[in-house]
Amino acid sequence: MSRRSYDQYCAVARALDAVGERWSLLIVRELLAGPRRYTDLHADLPGVSTDILAARLKQLESEGVVERRRLERPANATVYELTGRGAALRPVVEALGDWGLDALGEQRPTDAVRTHWITGGAVTADPVGAPDVVGAVAAG
Repeated sequence: MSRRSYDQYCAVARALDAVGERWSLLIVRELLAGPRRYTDLHADLPGVSTDILAARLKQLESEGVVERRRLERPANATVYELTGRGAALRPVVEALGDWGLDALGEQRPTDAVRTHWITGGAVTADPVGAPDVVGAVAAG
């Protein structure tokens, strides 16, 4: 699958070339909380196929947004984590959350929810002890 580019000499277009594909910023959202294994990413991104997740992670690696790291024993697992460039997307993701909050509306029966998702800045990036997303949105 070849990647498309806007082919514009514009910082917004170049940024979208790097992180504008479907699922890319949601992967970044997940990694803002810290390193994650592939299986954990897949579990917390309902609806993404394994092929698409692998392709997006590879693309984000090639753009210098994400890096893959092998953990030492006893964990002996591979994790994905944000680079400095990827971590710099935090205010972008938080701003998108703030912007999208008005469109959130009522939760639909088909909507997936994870309490650690960053929504409008109301939820911290730390999933441990994070407030309930549904409660935070309903109270907001």
